[in-house]
Amino acid sequence: MDATSRRYANALFQATPPGDLDAVLGDLESIGAALQDPTAQLAITDPEIPRSVRRKACAKLSDGLQPMVQRFVQVLLERRRERILLTVAPAFRALVLEARGEVEGVVETAKPLGPAAVEALATKAGAKIGKKVLLQVVEKPELIGGVRMRIGNTLFDSSVATAIDQLEQRLMAAPIP
Repeated sequence: MDATSRRYANALFQATPPGDLDAVLGDLESIGAALQDPTAQLAITDPEIPRSVRRKACAKLSDGLQPMVQRFVQVLLERRRERILLTVAPAFRALVLEARGEVEGVVETAKPLGPAAVEALATKAGAKIGKKVLLQVVEKPELIGGVRMRIGNTLFDSSVATAIDQLEQRLMAAPIP
């Protein structure tokens, strides 16, 4: 996500009433999902396609969405910034989560975790960083055991693979008598 997307997301966030944040976020995410289709993406962002065609594609894309999102799409069209529709949803999501005192994270584990274990990890991580943590679980068998958790720029690593690597480094650095 680039600085321009963040700037437009921030402007939309500031203009959106607090009660509408979830609906606007949902609409932006649905636009982002629709634009994963290469044909739809091309119809919206290709400057060689006539403006009238891009305008119709954007109107169809935003049909039935929140009025705030429809106006936002129109502003992007007027400013020839249609490409921002591809990246604005994650930027807006980050602002919504920050406003709620929440943060997203990823926990990598060698074996599947139950909901109680994920909740316990989220609670412990939240206590450390002072925010509510929403975790996504990713299985990585190469970790052997334990977990590796990334929240923002912070990495909590208690995996067996890392412990083995650290042990190897200490053994290699130890003097031989």
